[in-house]
Amino acid sequence: MDKFFYILLVVIGGAAAAVQSPINSGLGKRIGVFEGGLWSFLTGTLLLLLLVAVFGKGHLSAVTSVPKWQLLGGILGVIAVVSMIVSAPQLGVGLATVCILFGQITVAILIDALGLFGMEPIPLDYNRIIGVILMLCGVFFVYRSRFGV
Repeated sequence: MDKFFYILLVVIGGAAAAVQSPINSGLGKRIGVFEGGLWSFLTGTLLLLLLVAVFGKGHLSAVTSVPKWQLLGGILGVIAVVSMIVSAPQLGVGLATVCILFGQITVAILIDALGLFGMEPIPLDYNRIIGVILMLCGVFFVYRSRFGV
């Protein structure tokens, strides 16, 4: 498939995450932080069950034979969702999102550079380093526009 399709797909995913943050934060204020996170994951689980039932072609029973570290995705998802539920009302959705993206991009580039988690190594170069520095500048400017410095 054309790389443009995958770029569009993750841009849509990022847009969904940005909309998810204020929705989950509002829910967390009304029913509780962890309860809001639980509801988010429950509704997501229901959708995934439907998608597996309709489109699934994998082998869910093989989950017992995968390396144990590959089972941590849900835990990491909880950390991401709860961090946004708690932080977005305090920082604003824009700053919270820029911060989570900075953390995500920085760690992703390290994973690429080191070839961690079975990923094909992608060498760290000046373009990637400059990209991380520019992201950090973005965090600074969005912070400054929100809180002044």
